[in-house]
Amino acid sequence: MAVSFHSSESDISVALGEYQEFPRPEPEDAAAERAPKLKLRHVSVVLLSFGLLCVLQGVLNISLRLALSEPTDKGETEEESCPQDWLTFGSSCYYISWQGKSWDDSRQDCLQRDADLVIINSIQEQAFLTGFTEAAWVGMTDRKKEGTWVWVDGAPVNKDELRWALGQPDGAYGGEDCGDIRTMIHFIGLNDYNCSVRNRWICEKTVDGQTGSIYYLNA
Repeated sequence: MAVSFHSSESDISVALGEYQEFPRPEPEDAAAERAPKLKLRHVSVVLLSFGLLCVLQGVLNISLRLALSEPTDKGETEEESCPQDWLTFGSSCYYISWQGKSWDDSRQDCLQRDADLVIINSIQEQAFLTGFTEAAWVGMTDRKKEGTWVWVDGAPVNKDELRWALGQPDGAYGGEDCGDIRTMIHFIGLNDYNCSVRNRWICEKTVDGQTGSIYYLNA
């Protein structure tokens, strides 16, 4: 809105324009008081968010622990393990002696431990047992029929799958009817040997500690 005044004598013209009110600048003291409040509010939001994240992380950790602690089988409450000083491979436990006995005495020692001389079922199992000692009795023999090697459970020895030492079995020295496993330079694998020689031996039984089926071969 504009208002004009005119004077005839002095020819003076005065014009008044529209009045506009501008906001007053905020006092410095008030702005200074408001800044800490805004900063405190921002910090409170950050702390609240951090607290919620901590609670969520705790809930996730507890849930994960409960999930991992639940047995995979409802009837299974704890994991079975081998006796102390026995080795574990697959579902079997192995005892390796530190003294020497004949093949028959070695087998008797295994039977007293609710085990038997080891039966090697695969090349992987043979590889696992290789290297613990230079020679150790295992549960195979050809006493019943010369040249027909069987394990103590009556199963035939798979000559094609397992590794025999170079040139073995050879039935040397008038008859070698018991088997051992060798780890020697240029002589690694299964070997036939005189049953009366004192060798170390390897016993085997299942992980769950069960005696299992024990087979007795006719000597």
